[in-house]
Amino acid sequence: MKPVLVLLAPGFEEIEFTAPVDILRRLEIPVTTAGVKGRLVEGAHGICMQADMLMVDVEPEEYDGIILPGGAASWLLRDTPGVLRLVRTMHAAGKLVAAICAAPIALEAAGVLAGRKVTCYPADAVTNDIRSASLQDAPTVTDGNIITGKGPGAALEFGFAIGAYFEKAVDSLRHEMCCS
Repeated sequence: MKPVLVLLAPGFEEIEFTAPVDILRRLEIPVTTAGVKGRLVEGAHGICMQADMLMVDVEPEEYDGIILPGGAASWLLRDTPGVLRLVRTMHAAGKLVAAICAAPIALEAAGVLAGRKVTCYPADAVTNDIRSASLQDAPTVTDGNIITGKGPGAALEFGFAIGAYFEKAVDSLRHEMCCS
């Protein structure tokens, strides 16, 4: 299996990054992190993460999917042409495209949500930007190769949904992590 790419932009919601990455690595799904603006990235609550690489160095064919953590970083993700190109390329190849919290606005901007069911952070600043998809009130929604999560409180479920997408045994991991 090729790695899953996780993008880090300044202001990312830390739990929406760490929980899914932790779950994927526990499931032995390889993960590579890429900084959108630099390798050292500060999250919404002052926690800094060191990305494995810069987004500009990403070769999409080397990955089985892309994950966008949300938070204040979501608007930067939405407004960065390189992010939108990566999302479009992964989607066109039928690979995983996942976003949580406000980050589905980047998927909308990339044009990959038309006719899909998604969830996102329930604030007008987010929901008003998602016009082509059917919004669902659920912690996570999987619609084909697109997985979305509602917000910070859904970060573990978002990670488990991604693991299930890759046909990993998430039930035993849920039990080991005291989540069932």
